[in-house]
Amino acid sequence: MAKRKDDPGAPVRRPGTKRPEPAGKTAPPARPERPPRQAKKASKPRKLKMTDLQQVRALSHPLRLRLLELFAQRARTTKQAAEELGEAPTKLYHHVAALEKAGLVRLCETRPNRGATEKYFEAVANRFEGGAEAAGLGKKGARRDHAAIGLVLFDQARQELIQALGRVEEAQPRNLMAVRGLFRAAPKAVQKLQQELQKLLTKIAESGAKSAAEGGKAHANLRRYSLTIALLPLDGEG
Repeated sequence: MAKRKDDPGAPVRRPGTKRPEPAGKTAPPARPERPPRQAKKASKPRKLKMTDLQQVRALSHPLRLRLLELFAQRARTTKQAAEELGEAPTKLYHHVAALEKAGLVRLCETRPNRGATEKYFEAVANRFEGGAEAAGLGKKGARRDHAAIGLVLFDQARQELIQALGRVEEAQPRNLMAVRGLFRAAPKAVQKLQQELQKLLTKIAESGAKSAAEGGKAHANLRRYSLTIALLPLDGEG
């Protein structure tokens, strides 16, 4: 160590060197480095407005609609979805691929299982709405695709209604409702009705999701319900 000129016996610290610790005193241990924070998984948007005609066409098949509903509930493999639907997995692989290609479902996880790899898919959103103008509803082919979706939706609703009527017993309360109504209203009133319905459905769905996450008695009381609504102008005007 270098010595100062005015005091040959005093040590001098050179730039970049540490001050020596006094005798009998040790340096404090270095603080361990904090591990880097892991990025939080991006949450799914509550609503996706379908603006691509390919997305509309992807849902014009009844199995794809049911698959999307299952993947919106939770992440599943194609095999698990097939068991839920009572179908052979080989029948569903190309339907899942079509939904993934259309951007409606995504691969969210892979797990090794007995030498194979399980692929888990989830819906990209919790709710889907059709964007009629962006999807080219004015074109003949687009109108046909939208009509196909309408038939799929209400055919599914018809099947669910028949099954529900078959399960209901006289001694049980009938939590079942089927309504058809005709009314006159101004376009602004109809738009307000649509908004209020969407708000109510979102509120109920979020409440159910919260109860499911909390578990316990609230989760045990949850049941699945189906609701299909068509609000249609009958005089040819929108």
